[in-house]
Amino acid sequence: MSLQTIDKELQTWAEMLAVVTQGVDRLRAETDSARRELEQVTQEDRQAEIARRELERELADGEARIRDKRMRQNLIRNDKELQALAHEVESQKDTNQRREAELLVQMEAADSRAARLKELSGQVQQKSAELIAAEKEIAGRAEELKEAMRRRRVEREALAAQIDDTLRQRYEMIFSRRGGVAVAKARSGTCQGCRMRLPPQLYNELQRFERIHACPNCQRILYFDVSPSPES
Repeated sequence: MSLQTIDKELQTWAEMLAVVTQGVDRLRAETDSARRELEQVTQEDRQAEIARRELERELADGEARIRDKRMRQNLIRNDKELQALAHEVESQKDTNQRREAELLVQMEAADSRAARLKELSGQVQQKSAELIAAEKEIAGRAEELKEAMRRRRVEREALAAQIDDTLRQRYEMIFSRRGGVAVAKARSGTCQGCRMRLPPQLYNELQRFERIHACPNCQRILYFDVSPSPES
């Protein structure tokens, strides 16, 4: 029972430590997520900027080709060559129009990314500040819990060393499988762990304290409660 008291205390402290740290873990995850998205959008923006400049260069080259072809039209007197050159000019115009439309789409997307980059930058700054503040706030509390748990574990190991290895292993297995209750009282002929009636002979043997007994129903280790029952 003493070992179980310590183990339940350690279990409670571990849960408290998890509660203390989970807020920081959540903030850290949110900060990392915002930072990764910021890096991703920044990379996308850089690649889009390169593509936009290339498109602007191609558009400028296309305009230069149109000007060059129009100048050549003034020098050509052959109708067939003029028609062919005019077709080339119209084809280049169509290409330029498509590039202009694509450039407009890219510029609109760039505006959207710029807004998102600004938003993400603000989120990263805010969450980073919150994370630093939260880490400072819980550092002391977390260290107190860890130190208390460390001292309690030393006591636990010293106590566990006094128990037969087979019995201790059995206890630890039941403790992990039965919600932290491996040792249960036997009171008024009933196992207080599962509330099932115990065989009368077993209940009588428990009162003699001659050997370790387990509940036939829940397998918890039993001990006889010598305190008066509530009904008495």
